[in-house]
Amino acid sequence: MAAKNKPFEAFGPYLLFKKLESDSLSELWRAGRIEGQHLAATAAVRKLTGGNREALTASAQAAQPIASQLTGTSFARDQHVGVINGIPYLAYDYANGRSLRHIVDRARGGNGATANPIPLDQAIVIAEKVALSLATTGDLRDGGGQRLSHGGLIPQFIWITDDGEIRVAGQLLGNGLVASLGDTKVGGELGRYFSPEYRHSGTPSKTSEVWSLGAILFLLVTGQEPPDAATASAFVAAVRAAKTMTGTPIPDDIRVILDKSLNLDPSMRYATIADMKTALSALAHGGKYSATTFNLAFYLSNLLKKEMEAETIERDKESKVNLAPYVEAPPQAAAAAPAAALSVPTFGLPQEQPKSKAPMLIVAAIVVIALGIGGWFMFGRKEQKPQAPAQLASATPAPAPQRVISEPVLASPTTATSTAVDPAAREKAFEDAVKAKMQAEMMKLQTQFTQQLKQEQSKNAPVNATPPAPQPVAPAPVAEDRTPSAAQLDQTRRETTPAPVTTTVAQTAPAPTATQAPAPVAPTPAAAVTTVREGDIVDVTQVDSIPRALRPIKPVYPPLAARQRVEGTVIVSALISEKGDVLDVRVLRGDGRFGLDDAAVRAMRGAKFAPAIKDGKRVRTWFPQTFQFKP
Repeated sequence: MAAKNKPFEAFGPYLLFKKLESDSLSELWRAGRIEGQHLAATAAVRKLTGGNREALTASAQAAQPIASQLTGTSFARDQHVGVINGIPYLAYDYANGRSLRHIVDRARGGNGATANPIPLDQAIVIAEKVALSLATTGDLRDGGGQRLSHGGLIPQFIWITDDGEIRVAGQLLGNGLVASLGDTKVGGELGRYFSPEYRHSGTPSKTSEVWSLGAILFLLVTGQEPPDAATASAFVAAVRAAKTMTGTPIPDDIRVILDKSLNLDPSMRYATIADMKTALSALAHGGKYSATTFNLAFYLSNLLKKEMEAETIERDKESKVNLAPYVEAPPQAAAAAPAAALSVPTFGLPQEQPKSKAPMLIVAAIVVIALGIGGWFMFGRKEQKPQAPAQLASATPAPAPQRVISEPVLASPTTATSTAVDPAAREKAFEDAVKAKMQAEMMKLQTQFTQQLKQEQSKNAPVNATPPAPQPVAPAPVAEDRTPSAAQLDQTRRETTPAPVTTTVAQTAPAPTATQAPAPVAPTPAAAVTTVREGDIVDVTQVDSIPRALRPIKPVYPPLAARQRVEGTVIVSALISEKGDVLDVRVLRGDGRFGLDDAAVRAMRGAKFAPAIKDGKRVRTWFPQTFQFKP
């Protein structure tokens, strides 16, 4: 039993807050990761407590150096695989999500809960995104030049966030899972997701990946586990007799894909997972099905409404846990230190102290020069007026439209370990054209994103909020688009999906806003101002003080992008809380290659800010930021 001052179990650098799932193979926990003296982002931690422990441990150790490099948007974020206290595990960013196993179980209903079948549209979009992840994995090679494969696709490894993002985890754990199928319980629960020849040989192939995805699609469409492949005739009959979760016959276009993926003869299946993805994409975008991640998010909000409400309260309590008893323990401190060094490169700053004198001397020189110029203006001859306008111009505050919200952050392969050695060169790199152009583009995208949030708020989130003034700017498709594919080494798979929006925006009305059609009334703006409360969401252009990063934001240049010398720009927007925490991050304009989007999002999620201020109160705001990746 845990000590009173340690209400949660420690698992390496993680605090296990709540067990979410349990099966014969594993336990899934919502956990907090300790980094230094702080509790970092919430993580989903799956402890592989069952099955063949020796084989799972070997697979986890082999996957450990590769898992962290899988940074595309179809992979679980910030994935870690390894062994702690003899228990193999995998962990990744929680991001307010659920496993596909959990979602299907809830969709089935039972135990007093009403069934809420997964719509066919959403079943297709989930299968298509999983196919993308498998195809992207197959395009990568390990250090020896061998192509990678997932090898262990099961519902427990598919993670779906409340926003409708579909991400896959557990890559390269297939050998351990197949070896664990010898356990009667594990084999009975998971064996059907592995093709017969894979179970026999223990070696994954292109067509065995097709089988696994076909089994996932069968689960999504029917709500039932795939049939047992004990005998060919019984298996074929069971597949063709299956019906959807609503009890209707499976549509022919979906049945064709099932027949060509769940075929006992490998030569009769799709030749590669890429071929199956092409078939799913044609189905998803052919016009018959309206498959979007936003619709998926809306479905999940209805399916898991009570869970989400209860979780909000639980996570608020978890965020306030006293870390002192856990940090003091030597084993925990030793386990957490490497993670902190990786996630917060700020601890490397002392190495730069020998270079810190030059900037100080420069600043001192500038101060002396400024004092000299000031004295010259005060006591010099009045006839010399040509420089006065320039001096006044430099002292005049920039007009509101030119307000600099944030400057671009430069990412390079050395960003994670060092900072720029020449401040003057860095300043020059961002002045003039870069500053002005990037600022204008970033704010344009931010304005369009805000418009989109308002539109979705009016449709799906009825709240008491002051109606914002109508804007003449029409939302541009680029702001609504996100690049969900991030297919490393294969840009032909890039796709565009609407960014899922579940956040409510309550924006303070600016002074010119009128509540009556005939004429504006003076007290109205004053009333709007007094209604601002701490924690309200206010447009970043309307706050009195914008959020300021408390430490440098240092994105890590993705290793695959570095090797390919890829250059790109990613613009994101982060919801900064009244406490300065990053609650959510959305990609306004992504790149979609080699994990650049994820690197920008991860850097923003790890940042800490001084909150925005409006009328003396700390408020929430969507804060845009540009990241430039250069090799």
